[in-house]
Amino acid sequence: MSPLFLVALALVAWEVLARRGLLGGLRVRLPRLSPGWLALAAPALVAAFAAQLALCDYQAAHDGLRPAWFARMPYHFVDDAYRFGAAHARISYLALALALVETAGLAAILAVVAHHPSNRAARLVPAIATAAMAVLALISPVVTSGDVFGYVGIGMMKWQAYLRPAGFFWGEYARVFDRYPIRPVVYGPVWVGLNAALVALGTSFAGKVLALRIFGAVLIFALVAVLRALRVGTPVLWAVALNPMLWFQFVVNTHNDLLPIVLVVAALPAIERRLPWVAVLLVALAGAVKLPFLLLGAVVFARVPKFPVRLAYAAGAVALALGISYVFGGTPYLDALTSTGRARAIWSLDISILRTAFVLLAVAATAAAVLARRFFAFAGWLCPGLAPLLFPWYLAWTIPYVCAAGAGLLETLLALPIAATLADTIYELDDVSVGIALGTIGLVVIALCDRRMRNGGSLEQVAHADPDRRRLRAELPRHAPAHLPAPRRDGDVG
Repeated sequence: MSPLFLVALALVAWEVLARRGLLGGLRVRLPRLSPGWLALAAPALVAAFAAQLALCDYQAAHDGLRPAWFARMPYHFVDDAYRFGAAHARISYLALALALVETAGLAAILAVVAHHPSNRAARLVPAIATAAMAVLALISPVVTSGDVFGYVGIGMMKWQAYLRPAGFFWGEYARVFDRYPIRPVVYGPVWVGLNAALVALGTSFAGKVLALRIFGAVLIFALVAVLRALRVGTPVLWAVALNPMLWFQFVVNTHNDLLPIVLVVAALPAIERRLPWVAVLLVALAGAVKLPFLLLGAVVFARVPKFPVRLAYAAGAVALALGISYVFGGTPYLDALTSTGRARAIWSLDISILRTAFVLLAVAATAAAVLARRFFAFAGWLCPGLAPLLFPWYLAWTIPYVCAAGAGLLETLLALPIAATLADTIYELDDVSVGIALGTIGLVVIALCDRRMRNGGSLEQVAHADPDRRRLRAELPRHAPAHLPAPRRDGDVG
């Protein structure tokens, strides 16, 4: 169980006890910087991202023992399944340093964009930096997850993927999949069909990977377009377009999680425009890509005012997704899900108890949103706990929750590069993560004790103290529920 979940748990506890649980979390205040800072911030962000890719490429060749067949792979591959070398700790800390530089550069760019929205450089320089990061991600010779190889194999097998027929591959594909076998396919039929169409566009292994990477880049820009339809502030749009974590995990490594994320977030403007059945369809499609997104996507129906109606829409999305999965996936898909769940659910008793607690809390956060229309600022960070194991790309599962809440998206996007680096299994940063977790828990305890002393009462009295609700007074979208905060508008720099 990752220490990052302990951080989320501590912050949720603080919010519930001290802030009464309604979006009372921490808020980033972007500093006021002149446009001249772009000359430093944009090159620093792009250079740090390029250095991150170069570091992974170096790690693939020099960090620890690798089987000889790695040298024959079409891409350089960093895999945590093999023992790392003596330089692994130094590489890990360098990766964390690069993530810090990326976050600093991104924050500086956003600060300029927020305070100088009409400046030409504030529009042109971020666009150039985005293009540079896109090119770097598309041509990267290294991957840090074997999922990309699996996507190619699944795409080539098309609808036979759930059955995984033996002896299917030949030539360069056989050299890959003989050594990196395709596991049971846990992706829904929507992804299996779309993935097959994408993979068919490439005539070689590298070409097929490039097609998947281009699709990942399209999804990043699609997320920007959907968020713009939600009328979030310009800084948030650039925080997506320039986010090194999104480019690394969903373009370089081609993880498919961004597709259901975009589908779920797209359901929000559909509800605002009084097209709820479009939202039902989008959430169902997301669940037919990855099953946990049925739960993650249910939060969007909190924007439906009437209680029975929003329950009906949520139930309709679940039923439609399960129907699609059964018709096109059938028993082989169910077998793949259950066998994968059994294979990955091997933990000690203490870890099993903690994991169960995080899953229940994530479910409770969704239930609170759908049933009571209440959001907790840090509860979105519990959503990755619904995955069988924590990998860095799952941290993006926080995005649908904070988008539905209408607050916290900028803070989440700024945290992703560092959080993903700390959670990445190709690095050795457990001690740093544990230190952050213990420090956060300590600060929460101190804050709660101090608040109790200043209020002169019990934690129950603290919980009912009047919190600062100023940021919940923003102008609401036309069709948003009256007490839910609106997405940030241009000029809202928080």
